[in-house]
Amino acid sequence: MTSAGLTPKIESNMEVDFIAVGSGMGASCAVLAAQAQGLETVILEKSEVFGGGTTYSYGIVWVGDNHLERALGIKDSQEAAYAYLHHLAAGHEMESNLRAYIKTSPEALKFFCDDVGIPFYVVPGFPDYFQGMANGSLGEGRNLQVRPFESKSLGEWHQHLRAAPAVTHRATLEEVAGWGGRAQPQNWDRHLIRKRMEHDVRTFGAGLVGHLMTAVLRRNIPFYFDTDVRSLIVADGRVQGVIAKQGNHEFRIMARKGVLLATGSNVRNEALTERSSEFHATNSLLPHSVDGDAIVLAGEIGGAVSIKPQFQQDLLYVIPGEEHYGTPLYRGVTNNESGFPHCILVNLDGNRFSDESIGQQVGATLRNFDVRRHRYVNVPCFLVFDQAYLDKYGLGSIQPGEDVPDWLIRSETIKGLAQGLGVDGEGLTKTIQRFNKFAEAGKDKDFGRGEFPFANSVSGDLSHKPNPNLGPLDRPPYYGLPLEPAAAGSTRLVTNELAQVMHLRGHVIPGLYACGSASAHYYGIGYQAGCELGGAMTFGYLAARHAASG
Repeated sequence: MTSAGLTPKIESNMEVDFIAVGSGMGASCAVLAAQAQGLETVILEKSEVFGGGTTYSYGIVWVGDNHLERALGIKDSQEAAYAYLHHLAAGHEMESNLRAYIKTSPEALKFFCDDVGIPFYVVPGFPDYFQGMANGSLGEGRNLQVRPFESKSLGEWHQHLRAAPAVTHRATLEEVAGWGGRAQPQNWDRHLIRKRMEHDVRTFGAGLVGHLMTAVLRRNIPFYFDTDVRSLIVADGRVQGVIAKQGNHEFRIMARKGVLLATGSNVRNEALTERSSEFHATNSLLPHSVDGDAIVLAGEIGGAVSIKPQFQQDLLYVIPGEEHYGTPLYRGVTNNESGFPHCILVNLDGNRFSDESIGQQVGATLRNFDVRRHRYVNVPCFLVFDQAYLDKYGLGSIQPGEDVPDWLIRSETIKGLAQGLGVDGEGLTKTIQRFNKFAEAGKDKDFGRGEFPFANSVSGDLSHKPNPNLGPLDRPPYYGLPLEPAAAGSTRLVTNELAQVMHLRGHVIPGLYACGSASAHYYGIGYQAGCELGGAMTFGYLAARHAASG
C-alpha cells in the first residue's frame, strides 16, 4: 500500500472477505491473521491516526507456556497458566473463553512472532501480578513486550501513527527497572531518551502499534482513516457488511466472511458510561474515538452486553494547559505516582483506604458505600505528598527540581493542607503520623503496601530502602492533588470461545465477531498486565480463523 502523504478515501461501495473496525491490537492482529488465511481484508478506523487505545497501554502481552519463555529455559505449563487466570477471575471467568485463550494464545503468539515478524520477547524479571499469592504464578516468562520501534521508518505514514504523551513510551520495562524504576526519572539515561525522542523511537503500547502498522503496510492490507461505521448490514439473519461514513458520504462495505468489532470499550461514550458507572465518571486517558461503537452497533441487532465491575480503577488529574490531540491530557496515578514513596491517598475524612500501589485494591475500596451517610466513603479522594516526593519524583510532566506550579495546593502544615483540600484536619494529621511510623519501619501494617512484587517493579522506587513503595511524609511543605475516578470500560459485548458475538437470546450472531476491549473479559474481574492485549491478539486470531473456515 502506498502513500502520497494522503490517507486513502473510499470512492464507492466495495466488497471484501473480512472487515475489522478499529486499528488497535485486536483489529490489526485479526486482519493479519485473516490475510494469512487467504482472506481479502480491510481496516476501518474512526479517527485520523492508527493505533487506538493500545497506544496508551504498557504494550504487554501475557501468554502462559509460550515458546519464548521455553527458549530461555523457563518452565511453565498450560495447567499452571489456567490455575493462575482462574484465580484472577475470582469466579467471574467465561470458562470456555478462558480455556480457548490458554490453549490458543501460545499458537497465536508464535504466528505473530514467526510469520508476521512482531518482535516480542520476554520481559526479564517481570513477575505475574499475584506472584507467590496465587496458584500457577510465575516470577517471569509470561509477560512479553516488543523491541523499540523507530517510527520514522514508516516514511510518509509516520504522521498517521498515534503517539503517546508519556516519556515512559521511550524506554523498555527492563531499562526502567535498571534505572531504578518509574519513580526515579532523574536516574534515567537522559542521553538515550533524548536520542530516542529525536528519532521518534517508541516503546510500550506506542511501539507495539508501530510494529503492527508496519506489518499491515508490508502486506498491503488497505485501511481507511476518518471512517465512521454507522451500522451493520444484516440479511438472512447474518451480518454481511457495514454502512460507513467519510465526511458527508456514506458507503456500503460488504463482508463475505465476517465483520470484527475491535473499537475498544465504552469509556468515551458519556451516555453509556454514566449508565454503567457507579461514579458517573466520563473522563479517560484514552482517545475520544474509543466511544462504545461496538456496543451500539451490536446492540442495535440484539448483541448481548456484559457489565462487570472492573477493580483496576485509575484516578485522574489534569495539569492545566496540557493537551493531547486537542483535548485535555488526563494523567493517571494508579500503578504509577500513588505507589511512589512519600505519598498517600486519603478520603474526605483524612483517612487512607487502600494499598496505594495496587490499582485493583484502590478500585475495590473506591466502591465502599456508607449507608448511614449515604455516600461513597472514598470518592472524592486526594493524593497527599511532601517536598521529598517532589524533589525525588516530580509530578507528571513536572520534573524533580523544577519550580512548583501555583495551581498545586500546598501548606507548611498538615492542618493547613487539609483546610485547602476540604479534608478533615484531625483525621489527616493522625493518618500521616501513623503512616510515617510504618514508613520508617518499612512495613505497612494497615494495607501491606510494598508487598506485591508487581508493585515494586512497576510503581516502586527500587533504590529506596527498606520498602520501594513506602516513605514518610515529613518534609514540609505538604501538597495535595484532587483526583477523580476514570471512566470505567465495563460495558462490553458477550462473545464465545471463537470471538463470535452472542445474541441476547443466547445464540451466536452469524458473521459478527468482537475482541479486545470491545468484548467481555474472559479472565473475569481481575487485573493482570497483558491479559487485555493478549486477548485482543488471541481472539482476533481465532475470529479470523473461524471466518476463513465458514
